[in-house]
Amino acid sequence: MERDRGGAIALLVLLLGQAMANIDLAVVNLAAPAVSVDLRVSSTELTLMVTSYALCSAVLLAPAARLGERHGVRRVYLCGLGLFTLASLGCGLAPVPTVLIAGRCAQGAATALMISQVLVGIHRWFSGPARARALGWHALTLSGGAVLGQVLGGTLVSANLFGTGWRAVFLLNVPVGALMLAAGLRLLPHDRPSGARAVDPGSDTPGGLLLGAATLAVLLPLSLEHPWWLWLFLALVGPLGVAFVRTERRVIARGGRPALDLAALGTPAVRWSLLAFCGTTLTYIALLYLLALHLEQHLRLPAWQAGLVPLGWVIAFGAAGSLLPRAPRRLARRLPMAGCLLLTLSYALAAVVPAGRGLAVWPLTVVLCVGGFGLGLAHTSLLVLLTSSVPARSAPDLSGTVNTLSTVVGVIGVAVFGALYPWLGGQAWSGPAGSWRLTCGGLALVAAGSAVSALAAVRGATASEGSADPTDHPATPPTNTDPHKEPPCGLPESPGTDRATKSPA
Repeated sequence: MERDRGGAIALLVLLLGQAMANIDLAVVNLAAPAVSVDLRVSSTELTLMVTSYALCSAVLLAPAARLGERHGVRRVYLCGLGLFTLASLGCGLAPVPTVLIAGRCAQGAATALMISQVLVGIHRWFSGPARARALGWHALTLSGGAVLGQVLGGTLVSANLFGTGWRAVFLLNVPVGALMLAAGLRLLPHDRPSGARAVDPGSDTPGGLLLGAATLAVLLPLSLEHPWWLWLFLALVGPLGVAFVRTERRVIARGGRPALDLAALGTPAVRWSLLAFCGTTLTYIALLYLLALHLEQHLRLPAWQAGLVPLGWVIAFGAAGSLLPRAPRRLARRLPMAGCLLLTLSYALAAVVPAGRGLAVWPLTVVLCVGGFGLGLAHTSLLVLLTSSVPARSAPDLSGTVNTLSTVVGVIGVAVFGALYPWLGGQAWSGPAGSWRLTCGGLALVAAGSAVSALAAVRGATASEGSADPTDHPATPPTNTDPHKEPPCGLPESPGTDRATKSPA
């Protein structure tokens, strides 16, 4: 597939679904004040409207990825896209807060069906340098969708298209979703689970329920905060995690397929890559939240200018992702750590560069470009390393893990740094300027930890190869992208990787 135009179009359909999900998560935050006035919602209802989407999505990501393995990526993705479109229509027409919250829950469930299939589809349908390019575009979509959501949110609400006000935020998804659904039905390849996958020796419903409960126990108190007794759920995370691991071991012992195959994700390369990915994701999501507060509350920038400041980050992110497939093998091995180090440098500089209204904000914008470039290098190279370190049969496990962890650490980052920023700002010894410097310093520390994890991941992958030095290979990718001959993008590939994955074209 990766050699023809159809492969690029199929990838576009997948990534547009991912973009819709990311944009919707960000755009509703900016529409919340208008919703509050129009529907006269309480603070609790408003919080549920914003958080129910992420909660439902995070809980269902892992089982949704498994559905794609059993019923095919195309079928599950299109079902999710159709449900998302209908749920968006329901949200846009909601007459009361209860209907809107229910619609947001349905959007979250549909998002889990959609985005859980993106990494599985890339892993299954692309190989070699084409997979690296696809992962670069995927990483750009993750970053760009969140920023674009911030820009679109204020624009749509302020424009009051056809008198719809905040409802345009949801109603715009309907025609876009319908067009994407038609394109997906025509262009996405028909994939069916193999006979081995179609036969499930043992269902792992208890494991799926325990995994969902543990995820919910983490996200509920961090997302809702009130009432106070929600924080008691955090005490359940440990017992639920232990019960989940024991359940998975029993399922494997009887020959069944676990809800999450921990063994496939247990190699050093995968463990350290996931840790580095979580650290960089946490800092990026937290930065978007903190940056909006800093620009609008402390620097007093107008909303339109505050929304444009992060765009340089996205452009630099995309440039970094496009470089990875062309990187020489010797250099490609160093990109995960190099990207994390650039991200660390960006946060450290953001704490000290001067910034103000008008053109005075440009030094900060340039620093953010450095961070975007570093995050692009780190995320894309880490995803390549992850997909090349697990067999094709474990692609659903990897997809569910990456997407769930991204949601969880994003919520944790906003909760921790979002609480730290105003608290420091209210202290006499810190003030608003000191609050920004100290929180950026905290982000830099987390990013530095991610750099150490990225280095350990590359060393673990190199050690597991058990072959000659990978730098002996040609510097440029060969024209033959047969995965039997070349691991993707020059990064070390685990010997356990299933190299039988081929394009369905």
